[in-house]
Amino acid sequence: MFNIKETNSYYDKITLIGMMGTGKSKFGRLVANNLKYNFYDIDNIIEKKFKASIKILFQKHGELFFRNIEKETIKNLVYQINDNNEKVIISIGGGAYDDKETRVLLFNNTNVIWLNTPIDNLVERIGDGSKRPMIKGDAREAIYKLLQKRKIFYNLCHYELNTDKLNQNQIVEKIISFISHKNNKAKK
Repeated sequence: MFNIKETNSYYDKITLIGMMGTGKSKFGRLVANNLKYNFYDIDNIIEKKFKASIKILFQKHGELFFRNIEKETIKNLVYQINDNNEKVIISIGGGAYDDKETRVLLFNNTNVIWLNTPIDNLVERIGDGSKRPMIKGDAREAIYKLLQKRKIFYNLCHYELNTDKLNQNQIVEKIISFISHKNNKAKK
């Protein structure tokens, strides 16, 4: 169920946040296709621009380099969607919302939905974490530590959707219902 934290008028501009493995990209794409919104996956945009995977960018240039290009990519995208008055779903990387400037920009220009997924589900989806640059050593322990650090920032969202005990269709339906309900409310 959604936990309403603050009202915002950007009901047709949604950002999905949460840990790796929550399904931000998958659900974002499904919702966008269903509503005929544009879908933007920040990691995908960066990988295309640099012609390298996120993991390779981390290995070659380090996390600071990646976080800077991630921040710039998000900022440019938000300006673009505002200029074009686009209806969008944006999926950002699990650590992007840690940055205060990025967090404020997204919070003030989009409705931020935290897909809160239990650690057991994340570990099952991520596996050993070999494709994830932030996972080193024991995947469960690494995910737990990251989640504890990031929860502080994730809590600074507009809405929290606890995905525990929800199947894929239910998650998509809840996001669509939220957007549709808020759009109808905003038009009155």
